[in-house]
Amino acid sequence: MELIRKNIHMDRVKCRASTQITLEDDRNVPDQKPDMERMILQKGRIAVDEIKPSEDHVTAKGKLEFRILYMAEDGSVNRMDGQVPFEEQVYMEGVRGGDNVETDARLEDLTIDMINSRKLSIRALLSLNLCVEELYDEEIAVDLYHEEPVETKKKQMTVTEIAIQKKDILRFKEEIEMPRSYPNIDEVIWDDVRIAGMNFEALNGQIAAQGEIQVFLIYEGEGEGGAVKCFEKIIPFREILECQGSTEAMIPDISWHITHNETEVRTDFDGEERVVCLDLVVELDIKLYEEEQMEALTDVYGVSRDVQAVTRQAVFSRMLLRTSGKTKVMEQIKLPAGAPDMTEICHSSAEALIEETQLLEDGVELTGTLTVEAIYLAEEGKGLASFRAELPFQYVLEAPGISGACSYDIAPVIEQLTVTAMSSSELDIKAVLGFGLLGFCSVEEDTITDVIISEPNLDAIRELPAIVAYVARDGDDLWTLGKKYYVPLEQIRETNHLSGDTLKAGDKILIVR
Repeated sequence: MELIRKNIHMDRVKCRASTQITLEDDRNVPDQKPDMERMILQKGRIAVDEIKPSEDHVTAKGKLEFRILYMAEDGSVNRMDGQVPFEEQVYMEGVRGGDNVETDARLEDLTIDMINSRKLSIRALLSLNLCVEELYDEEIAVDLYHEEPVETKKKQMTVTEIAIQKKDILRFKEEIEMPRSYPNIDEVIWDDVRIAGMNFEALNGQIAAQGEIQVFLIYEGEGEGGAVKCFEKIIPFREILECQGSTEAMIPDISWHITHNETEVRTDFDGEERVVCLDLVVELDIKLYEEEQMEALTDVYGVSRDVQAVTRQAVFSRMLLRTSGKTKVMEQIKLPAGAPDMTEICHSSAEALIEETQLLEDGVELTGTLTVEAIYLAEEGKGLASFRAELPFQYVLEAPGISGACSYDIAPVIEQLTVTAMSSSELDIKAVLGFGLLGFCSVEEDTITDVIISEPNLDAIRELPAIVAYVARDGDDLWTLGKKYYVPLEQIRETNHLSGDTLKAGDKILIVR
């Protein structure tokens, strides 16, 4: 006899750890820059330069890259860039040198204040989420090759395999020509280029990526005393990546981050500085899962000889659910005391952060903050200004069957954002947040690893009656009776004119050996 086995390829979390890092620093305005009168905008991002795993520890090195836009005392608008380095050792039980440590670095809070016209105070809170995943295989017996009379028992089983795992990049090169109503570009003072609403779809031999590039620029127009102008544009995209082996039935789980973001101004056909060139590189961490239904061999017995199954417990991954939901966030905000009045809103953006998740019965309660930032044209003579508002949200995402034993990720997406001026000092904010959840659970199953054949106990067999009239009890089935009396299942079915193997309490079964 020979077991026919199938190999199941899966992934699991080997170890994970999280930590928060506080950064504080003071920076002087470069000598070539004019004195500050007031800050207009601030922006920051975390760049992780090195992740070095060792025995139960990970050393992370990186930097906070910050940028501010400020109104100078001479009335000009200026930008200042800088970096604050960090190095942190994180205890991570189970990690070893050479492990691939996936890192999710997030800027939780950034506060940049003016100490005086030549000095800034920088305070930041960042979080590092570290995870090591490993691939593993489980074998499952699906059939038994045999030449002698043997009965086999099987059951339907659903497993989720990782079919494809790889890294890839998306590169965007876009050219934007300024509308004729805008002046030529003398200098770009501020640029904010981001990707929003990115989603993925598995195709046959390909992966489709869809979303939009949001571009916002503040620039100084050409000519003496050039005015400061704001420009924004949304560029929708649908990109196709080659992915050998993928199919439409596969489930994508793809994370991404921008590794390169460059904005450059070039001349148009007339030699005028009116073309903005974007160069974005997005790194993708691609996982494609595949659900498979199979018949697993769960038990065997012999008719002429003793056949015993040797089993062990194996752990299989199964996709529990894939769900999504939406919620609205609405609030009216007044500008803080001392802020200049608005005449026109130039640009608005937002970020959603989930701060806490709590499992409920058939759902996950999400608590977080929507941070909204808007740039506006202030009252006459005061140039540009901005405001920032933090709006709390709470939402229950329906997730039938979810439990603490499940692993899942929830990705927030800002699907709509509208910021409207109701007066010179009051704004109306409306947003729609979307949430997607992909959840997996681990299932323990007994799987057959070997089959042992031995000669039957003849004395015990002789003691079995040749004909048995049996009255079924709760839980009985033909398998249990056939195994007990060394009788083929088909023989019991034919004797009792049965089409299946299930029995009801009280059924009368005749067993003839």
